[in-house]
Amino acid sequence: MSETPEAREPEKETPQAQPPQIEPVSKTRPLIELAKVLALPLVTLVLGYWFNASLNERQQMDTNTRLYIEMQGRREEADSNLRKDMFNSILQTFMPRDPAARISSEDLIRQQTLSLELLAANFHESLDIAPLFKDVERRIAIEQRSTNAELRQRLESVALQVIERQLTTMADVGSVERGDAMTAQAKSADSSAYLMFGARIVPNSAINPGQGVSRLCLTMQADDGSTYYRQFTLEIAGLDERQREVMVRLVVTKPITNEQCHQPALDMVASGEVDTNFSVGLFDFPMIDNTRLSNNQRAAVSLIALTPDVISLKVAYFPSSRASLKDKPYYEEMTRQLVGGRARRSDK
Repeated sequence: MSETPEAREPEKETPQAQPPQIEPVSKTRPLIELAKVLALPLVTLVLGYWFNASLNERQQMDTNTRLYIEMQGRREEADSNLRKDMFNSILQTFMPRDPAARISSEDLIRQQTLSLELLAANFHESLDIAPLFKDVERRIAIEQRSTNAELRQRLESVALQVIERQLTTMADVGSVERGDAMTAQAKSADSSAYLMFGARIVPNSAINPGQGVSRLCLTMQADDGSTYYRQFTLEIAGLDERQREVMVRLVVTKPITNEQCHQPALDMVASGEVDTNFSVGLFDFPMIDNTRLSNNQRAAVSLIALTPDVISLKVAYFPSSRASLKDKPYYEEMTRQLVGGRARRSDK
């Protein structure tokens, strides 16, 4: 059979389908997928815990604020009730007696002194009993009796016990320093009576003890645990023998560092906060008769001995929490405490 002119084209081979290639599985891919699955619950858990902690802290702060205000209100109420009940009973001893009641003036003074002893022993932190002491002292001096010295000594002994008890309370978190001076020098117009202090005196080679105004470095532990330092000077400006009172000048600096507190040449004018003159007697109690300082602090001067030979004073530096219940904090001090407490908690 003869071939035709048109030659047959050779048949093209059909390409065979290649099997799909399988990519190798990475070993880290399951870990990434697991992390994606766990990430959202973990983030939700952390954010929820943080939100709840912040909410609980804010609620705790609000609760503390309400509790503080409630305690202040209860303290005011309790103090008012105490004053009312005590004065209703104790003042009857000091009010004018029925003329028909036969009682001598000496027996009346002894009865009033006993009432003062009971009052001072139990309520010296909440009642200002100094006027009652001074009134009994005035009654003792009205008449000339052979027992006047004994009655006055008993009265002053009761007052001194109250003063020492209050100073001991202040010394727990503050400083109390005693100074002694010669009575003869205080009475003399030609010489000055300088107080000689103890261990808290700032050493100064230029001034001999008892021959110049000595400086004191007193410290105080605040309610928040911080320590404050201040320099004090206490001078005797005069003596009233009839009233048995000593005129003093008290100078106190602002809070300073420990190093500054022990500097004998510290500028008391530039660093000063309080410079005051006042009189102090045997019936002035430091929890009530004190000087307000910054940062919710107090300073007090107490006369603990007045003899023909020696005048003894004590200066105290303490927080207002050790002051009498009668000495309420100012509202700005309460606000400063609340704001300061919140700031310290925020820093933590």
